[in-house]
Amino acid sequence: MRIVLIRKGETMNKVCMIIALATTIALHAAPAAADENLFGYTYGAETLPKGESEAYLWITDRRDKGQGHYDAQDYQIEFEHGLTDHLQGSIYLPFRSHNIRGAAPVENGAPEYPDVDRNFGFDGLKASLKWNILSPFKDPIGLAVYVEPVWSRIHKVTGERQTELALETKLILQKNFLEDRLVWAFNWTLEQEFRKVKGPQDWGSELEWEFTSGLSYRFAPNWFAGVEGRYHSEYPDFPADFTREHHAWFAGPTLHYGGKKWWATLTYLPQLSGAPLDLARSDTLHLGEHEKREVRLKVGYNF
Repeated sequence: MRIVLIRKGETMNKVCMIIALATTIALHAAPAAADENLFGYTYGAETLPKGESEAYLWITDRRDKGQGHYDAQDYQIEFEHGLTDHLQGSIYLPFRSHNIRGAAPVENGAPEYPDVDRNFGFDGLKASLKWNILSPFKDPIGLAVYVEPVWSRIHKVTGERQTELALETKLILQKNFLEDRLVWAFNWTLEQEFRKVKGPQDWGSELEWEFTSGLSYRFAPNWFAGVEGRYHSEYPDFPADFTREHHAWFAGPTLHYGGKKWWATLTYLPQLSGAPLDLARSDTLHLGEHEKREVRLKVGYNF
């Protein structure tokens, strides 16, 4: 079965339009000290100073489920503002693209997910608050808490239309060494989701449990290089049942450049292992809810 949701083509033109929009907003703003993201997936403990703002562009490319064709892109424009010197708020505009042809895990000889061909669909809205409790530059260790309500219209994995309401929370730790040349960060993330896929299905609940961590070293002026890791697991019937459905481990390199007015971070994150496995393909990875690799680019501009 094949579902064509939006006519394929002109994907790069649409991506360029989003990049141009973010750049235009940035160029009409005055420069300020950058609140740089050294990692693609792991958040730092610092917040923007009061009154300062930042615009981000996120692009994540996810590919390969071990069979057929699977590529998906997650796009996100973020606007961030320092409400106080220790509290910042953000608003996100997310978009998704999916191109799926026979790529999902097979059950009883038939694809579990329908084929999808969608370029650049509007996904919903997100907002967040981040409260810095301890600074990694002034205190023995940096500490922050983060909360993010989410409304989503497109399923991240299958590309199906859905209605999803979620609440994501993070505990953020950061420690700087060697006069801030070496930076370590750790996040513990819990996300409770309530989802209804388009059709006669009832609402379902799910808990996502994730750890991310990164270590980055400034090897030249404005340049950081390091490694980042991620552990992700899901509990599909929480809170009724606390049984883990699957988990996956990822790790890979990250590169960051921080200029006077802007910064950029690139992270490559392949899946190293996961379970349950697809024994039919003898994979050591979990490719039902995850892909073989992800690449994420983040660009930010302070004003």
